Amino acid sequence: MEIQYSRMFLYGILRAFFYVGLPFIIITLLSLNNVITFSQGFITNLLVIGIIGIVLTIVKHMYPKETLKNRIITFLISIYQGIYLFYVFGGFTPGVRLGTYYINTPLTQVILGLQLIAWLLLGISGVSALQHLIEIIELKKQKEYHIKIKREMKTKKFFKKLGLLLNIIMLGYITSIIFSGLNLNFEIHDLEPEDIGWNQGGTIVFPNDDTINITVYFDVVNMGVYSIQDVLIDVDIFTEETANPLTLPQYTKVGEINNVYFEKFPLLTISPNQAITVDIDPLYAPGLVVTDATLRLKISLETLYAGILIDLNTSTLTTWIALL
Repeated sequence: MEIQYSRMFLYGILRAFFYVGLPFIIITLLSLNNVITFSQGFITNLLVIGIIGIVLTIVKHMYPKETLKNRIITFLISIYQGIYLFYVFGGFTPGVRLGTYYINTPLTQVILGLQLIAWLLLGISGVSALQHLIEIIELKKQKEYHIKIKREMKTKKFFKKLGLLLNIIMLGYITSIIFSGLNLNFEIHDLEPEDIGWNQGGTIVFPNDDTINITVYFDVVNMGVYSIQDVLIDVDIFTEETANPLTLPQYTKVGEINNVYFEKFPLLTISPNQAITVDIDPLYAPGLVVTDATLRLKISLETLYAGILIDLNTSTLTTWIALL
């Protein structure tokens, strides 16, 4: 049997591009633009897995397609591709609910949990592997097996069509996620005087018994094709610069509220003026009554969107004017 050197070279180059070249181009562009952060361990493992995939592809194309050796190696490659994609989308992150992908901007960090995509791609690769396994059986026994779905259909063709259908569905799913993600927006309102609740405790001049709460308003724009489900929000309020650090310390948490629950922000809707009221720690309320400051509002949002776990952290600065 003549070894197909030209096919080995051609498909080796193509596989090198898709396994190593393209992923590293994407990683480099995303990293340089501070869009997504990748750990060095992830990059190294991706390179090793990619090189093994290239070697398998070269070995596969040593033999003609209709030979048993080619089909066996193709079967192994299908399994290996599933493992590769499973790793790329964070499926091997042990004990961690979210994936390994971070989107960073100066004021916002988003952690994406893509395990659902990882499992779906692994399943599609499994269907492809079954198709190639049946081809191996047919070549060994020179016999075709059949499956009945309304009418008799060759098992091999069934799995081939099923794999094609699943790939089309998967492509549509990922495309819809990208489209929807580009049409999401979360915006925190500036703090207004009417957003401040101030109880003077019956003594206007003496602020030591005063209590303060701050209502944070925000808008959720969801013009995508999926609802934002089961939203948990934490809000922390910190001082940044203060006019008098003796009465109001700088860079100090002065208020917080955790696990505020919103059931749903529906698809193709804008949800304006959502409100969360944060009580100020009584220890720092007197300082806020008499001291101008710059406050930082930090919001952490955890939700499920299109089967993807999203953990978003964002913050904004606002000016605080002393109440007295």
